[in-house]
Amino acid sequence: MSRPNSHTPIPLHSDTAAVIVAGGQGVRFGGKVRKQYLLLAGRPILWWSLQAFEKSPSIGEIVLVVPAEDTDSVQRRTRDWKFSKLLSIVAGGSTRADSVRHGLQIVPPHFGWVAVHDAVRPLVTVETIEKTVKEARRSKAAIAASRSRDTVKLSDGEDRIISTPARERVWLAQTPQVFERGLLVSAHAKGTGIPVTDDAQLVERLGVKVKLVESPVENFKVTLPFDLQHAKNIMGKRS
Repeated sequence: MSRPNSHTPIPLHSDTAAVIVAGGQGVRFGGKVRKQYLLLAGRPILWWSLQAFEKSPSIGEIVLVVPAEDTDSVQRRTRDWKFSKLLSIVAGGSTRADSVRHGLQIVPPHFGWVAVHDAVRPLVTVETIEKTVKEARRSKAAIAASRSRDTVKLSDGEDRIISTPARERVWLAQTPQVFERGLLVSAHAKGTGIPVTDDAQLVERLGVKVKLVESPVENFKVTLPFDLQHAKNIMGKRS
């Protein structure tokens, strides 16, 4: 664990800690540089996620999870960024869930809520973060998500359609995903070793109803080179 800005006091009104996960290897993206470090509008992709949470009033501390071999280099880079809420940089695990668990272990006990975010969703907005945190405070568990614009088909695992769910009931999960701290810790403790793709799956296994908070489709995950170009186009329009 490292705490690059541990001298900075945490605002008393900020009750949520953010675990930003940048521990992926970027296998699907290809290339020699991990996608979280590729440049978007002159800054590394993960910088934009950090900036959004830095600006969010509800966020009191940010824990950044990176590949174990990158902790020293990221530590050096983040000193120049001067994010006052970025207080911890920790090594990730072999899976995304493991990385989140590592981050959770560092969150100080006085934070009652935890927001988990994929670092490679750089177009997340403060508004989306705040809306999701607000809903989680009411219902204990909430995630950002966008409504499906396409017709969705469920397959039998062998590329044959078995059903077509009503489109108005289909949502595409995003991050941040915000949970009552104890609930998320319990979900991860009971879900160790279970293959999941997001934290909501683990919470759902406890029988908890997770609320959906509508978020812009622009809050997508940079997975392929096309996604990065799309993000650059959107960032250019924002500027």
